[in-house]
Amino acid sequence: MQEPPLKKLKAVTSQPAALCVAVNGDYVAVGYHADGIKLFSLRSGEKLWASVDLDVSVPCMLWVVLEAEQTDTDLLVSGGSDKCLRVWKRKEEEEGMKEVLEMVGVFGVQSGTIQALAQNSTYLATASDDFTIGLWLLSDLTCDPPIQPNSILRGHNGGVTCLAFSPDGAQLLSGGKDQALMVWDVTAPAVRSKTLPHAHRDWITGCVWTPDCVLSSSNDGRLCLWDLQAGQCLREISWTSPLTSVCCLGQYVIASCAEGALHVWKWETNTEICHISAHVTRIHHCSLLPNTDKGKEVKSEEMSVFTASDDGTVKFWKPLQVEHFSTFRGHSGAIHGVVCKERVPQFFTVSEDRSLRCWTWTTASPPNLKGSVTALCFCQNDDVLLAGYDSGLLELWQNNSVVGHKQVLDDPITAVCSMPDSQIAVASMKLIGVWKLVWNKEHDTASLVKVTTYKVSEPVARLFYCTALFGVDKSGEIFDVAHMNSEDNWCHKVRNWNHEVELLRVINNDKKSVWLLGKSEEEVYIGFLFAMGTEGTLESTFSTLSMKCDEEEEEGKKRRSLITAVAMDNDFVVCGDVEGNMWFNRPPELSSWSKRKPAHSDRISVLRLTDSTIISASYDRTVKLWDRDTKKQVGLFVCGGPVLILEVNPQRPTELVCSDGERKLYFLSWRE
Repeated sequence: MQEPPLKKLKAVTSQPAALCVAVNGDYVAVGYHADGIKLFSLRSGEKLWASVDLDVSVPCMLWVVLEAEQTDTDLLVSGGSDKCLRVWKRKEEEEGMKEVLEMVGVFGVQSGTIQALAQNSTYLATASDDFTIGLWLLSDLTCDPPIQPNSILRGHNGGVTCLAFSPDGAQLLSGGKDQALMVWDVTAPAVRSKTLPHAHRDWITGCVWTPDCVLSSSNDGRLCLWDLQAGQCLREISWTSPLTSVCCLGQYVIASCAEGALHVWKWETNTEICHISAHVTRIHHCSLLPNTDKGKEVKSEEMSVFTASDDGTVKFWKPLQVEHFSTFRGHSGAIHGVVCKERVPQFFTVSEDRSLRCWTWTTASPPNLKGSVTALCFCQNDDVLLAGYDSGLLELWQNNSVVGHKQVLDDPITAVCSMPDSQIAVASMKLIGVWKLVWNKEHDTASLVKVTTYKVSEPVARLFYCTALFGVDKSGEIFDVAHMNSEDNWCHKVRNWNHEVELLRVINNDKKSVWLLGKSEEEVYIGFLFAMGTEGTLESTFSTLSMKCDEEEEEGKKRRSLITAVAMDNDFVVCGDVEGNMWFNRPPELSSWSKRKPAHSDRISVLRLTDSTIISASYDRTVKLWDRDTKKQVGLFVCGGPVLILEVNPQRPTELVCSDGERKLYFLSWRE
C-alpha cells in the first residue's frame, strides 16, 4: 500500500501580525491581529504591559490630547474588529516600577470595523466600514457610565477610509470606498456642508488640507485639488498606477504610488517638480519628516520625506534637492505602517514580518570615502551606468542600485567609455585600462575582469569608441589608443584642435563615425571623424567647421560671455555661457541665432538634447527641463551643490543621472 503524500503544513506563527502603532513620549502602543494591545518602552525596548483576554484585532489607535496646551497625554483610544472603541489610561503599577494601560471605558455604536481616527480640540472622529463617522466629545471619553456619540454622520455609501480636520478644527474632511469626498461642519450641531459624490473613480486613499484648498488621492491614480466652496476640481494630475498616500507642506504636495515612485507637485501652478524612483516596489506610505525643533521654521524647499515600501525598507528623501537621505533596513516583509514620535527624531514601523521597529535618523552624514564623481557613462547594451570617482573606484549601477564596484585605478578616474562585447575603458592621468563586465545571474551582481592596460604620456580627458578605442588628451589631441605607443603613432592622431578647441561632447553617428562638439571663447566647433581601419592617416578622416554662435555684433558693444556648454541634435544647436544664458540656432537657417536669455543664475555646465526636451545643468545647483519646441521651462530639480556632470540614459531618454560639487549622485526621471 502506498502512503498518501504528506500535506504541506502551514507555518506556525510565534506571534500575531502588528497592525498599527501609536507613540507618546517614551511609550509605544502596538495593536495586533486578534491579540489586543501591548505597551513597550521606547528607551529600553522592554515590553511593559499586554492586554489580557482581548482577542480582537486592533487596526487603529490614537493618543488623545484633551487640552491644547498639553505636551504629553496618558489617554489612548483604540478601535477594534469587534466594532468597539476602548479608552485606556496609562498609570504606574502599585510597586511603581512599570507603566501599564488600564481600560477605563468601552463604547461604540458603529457596526463596522473602525478604519481611521482623528481629533480636533473638541471631538474624536471615528471612521467606520459601516459607512458612518462618529463624533465623540473629548470631555466624555473618561466618563462612567459608557458614553454615547455626540452625533453620527451619515452620507457615505461605502466604508470611510480617511479623515482630516481642517487647520482651525471647524471642518472635517472624509473620503471613502464610495469614491466620494464629504465636508462636515462640526460646529454644533454637526452637519454635512458639501458633497463631492464622484470625486474619484476608485477608493479614496488619502485627504489633506492646504491653506487654500483640499487634496485627495485615490487608487484611480489621480491627485485632485478641490475648491470646497465651489465644489469644483481646480486641477488634477494623473499617473498610470494607484496613488497610495499624500501629504502637503506649503505649496508642495507629495504623493507616492504603487510603482514605487515619489512625486512632488507644486499645486499652485499645476507643475510636477520632480519624480523620483524611490523604490522598485509599491510605496504604502509617504509622510513629512516632523519638525522636532519647534523654534525653527521648516522651509518648504528643505523638506524631508520618508517612504515605506513593499520592499521592506523605509527611505528618507529631500525631494526638492533630489537627495536620497537615508535607507532604513531591517524588516524582512512589506512595511504597512509608519508613525513618528513627536519632539524627538524617531519613528516606528510595523511590517508583515510581525515586528515593530524603532528608528532614529540624524542629519549627520558619514564621510564619503569614494570621493567625487569624475566620470559618468551608460553602457551600450547592458543597461548599466558607470560612475568613476577621483579615488579610482568604479561603480556599476542598474535600476538605481549598485550591482558591482572595483578599485580599477590608484589615481582619479578622468574618463569612462563603453565598448562592444561588454567591455569598458577607464582612463586616469597615467593609464587606460580595459575591463570586461561579467554578470552573476544568480545574484544579479556584476564584476570586472581586466583585459589590458595602456600607458599614456598625457592626461586623458575623454574616451570614445568608434570601430576602435580613441582618447582625447588635455590639449585636445585625438589618438587611437591601441597605436599610441607604436612607431607610426603620428598616423593615428588628429591634431586639428590642439590647444585651440576644448572638446565638450562626442555623439555617435553610426558604428563607424562620430560627431565631436567643441568650443573656443566665442565660437562653436563641429567635428566629424570617420574611422574605417588603419589605411591612411586618422587626420585625413577628420573634418571640422566653426560657427559664430551669435548674430553679428554691433561695433562698440561689450564682449560676449564665454561659452561653457554646447549640445547638438541634427541641425539644432544649443549654447550656454558662464553667466547662465542660453540660446540656440533657428533651423533651417543654421547661421541664424536667437538672443542670449537668462536660463540660470550661474554658469551653465552641461547641455543635453532629447527628441522633445532641452536639458540644462548649472553651477546654481539646478537641472532644468525646457520644451524643445516652445522653449518654455517644464521641469526643475535642485541639487545640493553645483551640477558638474550629467548624462541622459540613451535607452530611456526621460531618465538622467548627474553629480554635483557635494559628491552626490542623483538619479532623476520625468514624464512627458
